[in-house]
Amino acid sequence: MTVSTAHLLIQLPMNVQCRIAKLGNIPPSELKRLRDLGLYVGSVASVITSAQNGPLLLAVGDARIAVNRGVAAEIKVVRIFQ
Repeated sequence: MTVSTAHLLIQLPMNVQCRIAKLGNIPPSELKRLRDLGLYVGSVASVITSAQNGPLLLAVGDARIAVNRGVAAEIKVVRIFQ
């Protein structure tokens, strides 16, 4: 078994799968949007693109979700080692 620690989504390298561990201080309307699009605690995601000052594009299942950097800084993830 591999032991891993939680990271912030904003710190995750591109194309590394992770499991969402905690959704922090995110406005309720944005939290609802993320959940409606399939991003919730326990879901698997990876960062597809990350512009230096722009949003992160995430792959969550078959969906692609844009998340602003402020929101990404509130999401804790655990890397999935394969």
